[in-house]
Amino acid sequence: MRAGRYLRYGLCYLLALVWFVPVVWMAVTAVKPTPEVMSFTPRWIPSEVTFSHFGELLAKKPFFLWLLNSFQIAALATAITVVVTTFAAYALARLEWRGRNVVFTMLILAMFVPWEINSIPLFFIVKDLGLLNTFLGAALPLAALPVSLFLLRQFFINIPTDLEDAARIDGCGHLGILWHVIIPVSLPAYGALSIFIFIFSWNEFFWSLISLQRADVRTLPIGLKTLVGAGDIQYDLMMAGSFMATLPALIIFLILRRHIISGISMAGVRR
Repeated sequence: MRAGRYLRYGLCYLLALVWFVPVVWMAVTAVKPTPEVMSFTPRWIPSEVTFSHFGELLAKKPFFLWLLNSFQIAALATAITVVVTTFAAYALARLEWRGRNVVFTMLILAMFVPWEINSIPLFFIVKDLGLLNTFLGAALPLAALPVSLFLLRQFFINIPTDLEDAARIDGCGHLGILWHVIIPVSLPAYGALSIFIFIFSWNEFFWSLISLQRADVRTLPIGLKTLVGAGDIQYDLMMAGSFMATLPALIIFLILRRHIISGISMAGVRR
């Protein structure tokens, strides 16, 4: 029993190390002198610390514009997800209607469909709606992730029915129950959902590269891609930009990680 626990702890520490080492390498490379960045022999400890890469990046590229664009898209996708998913999760968790379980099963199966497969039909839909090169066109597909609905639905379905019955006796309809009972009780789940969608939208690259083709609407991942040329890759600037782009999402996760864990664990898995 104790050996199994130590094995689990060891595996967790190993996974944490696998995640942490590239982050440390990125941070170290961001402050290395350029010759050491391009050195064939890796150096974990730079001979001197320099912040010139950050200044050069800010001088050559509109980094703060990319930062603002990413924030707007992430915030918009999070807001749309919370609103839309609330009504969909309530219908799947608390309302009885024919075919409910079939619809939910189809949504769960959609979680296994690679994100890239949807890019072609999504492109034509967004184009026909006239939303190409707009923040709304980039945010809407991000707000339709099945995992968001799964998380909130699982939390709603675990809420005791006594609360709902008491609200119904007081004269509340479905909207009243949702607003006065379900949503206040589900704040941990909303916190976890909002953080997850915000970080996912902040880091999203593939769909943004397709739907945002103008230079003034580029997000951070797309902007950093411009540092990769056909015959030249500016590793020093790329590492500096990647470090600055990672900081907001990393800080949010470190500060609110307890809310993410509690929201997901409280949702549980129930049919």
